[in-house]
Amino acid sequence: MAGVKRAFADLAEGQVHYWVSETRVADKLPILLLHPGPGTARIQLPLLEVLAETRTVLAPDLMGMGDSTPPPFDDTDPPGIDYYADAVSRFLDSLNVGTCDVYGSSLGGRVAIELAVSQPNRVNRMMLGMVRILEGKHLEDMAHRHAPKVEPDQSGVYVHFLWSRMRDLYTYFPWFKHTAASMRKTGLPNADLMHVAFIEQVKMATTAYKAFSAYYRYPIREKLGQIKAKTLVRGDGIAEMIANAEEWDPALKGDPLTSTPELVTAFAAQMADFMDAA
Repeated sequence: MAGVKRAFADLAEGQVHYWVSETRVADKLPILLLHPGPGTARIQLPLLEVLAETRTVLAPDLMGMGDSTPPPFDDTDPPGIDYYADAVSRFLDSLNVGTCDVYGSSLGGRVAIELAVSQPNRVNRMMLGMVRILEGKHLEDMAHRHAPKVEPDQSGVYVHFLWSRMRDLYTYFPWFKHTAASMRKTGLPNADLMHVAFIEQVKMATTAYKAFSAYYRYPIREKLGQIKAKTLVRGDGIAEMIANAEEWDPALKGDPLTSTPELVTAFAAQMADFMDAA
């Protein structure tokens, strides 16, 4: 990975693990990549490598995911998306990064939105992948089943759960509905890539649920209406809910780690066109 390295930043509650490009471009803002979940910044490495050819790129693991410190909250006082956005802001402060362009999808998208709403001077332009508005029974099902708390056990049953969920995430949405209507169009990635993704799942097995609890409690409709940053957002009518937004059809709709180099390059070009536009 020429030009890309791993590092840790210090926060009051612990450390943030992140990937960073060594590119330094004086006339371009850094771009912050906020990953979806259950996953980590590692799945964005192919995208980071392409974007790193022209600008500084930062891709942190959200708190409690990957190699970043878990949030300092117990289940009686769970963290909200505001905590995750604040941790990202303090991470940027630790690197002396002020304003940046931001890309986020799914969980990372909600963190990006909160960052743009709570600290509008921090976010120059924002690109959003999947932004789901979940309500009613669908929200209830996802909140209870999509990313539950995982308890280790001495027989290793939890390991089988993690592997099965990871495999099914590539095949269905929601992963727990094994029906024809829920099937994704793409198949499984190769075994080596699944192994890499599985190791990330194991790292955050006991703490990732905190972020998803925050995801499902986040008032997404209200927050979309508060965004001031110029925003590029995937379709599904979301752009109509944001004052300064336009829709895009991303060249890449899955994760970069399991996609083709051609799609990743095309996706990075779309992002660059938006960030560099007058």
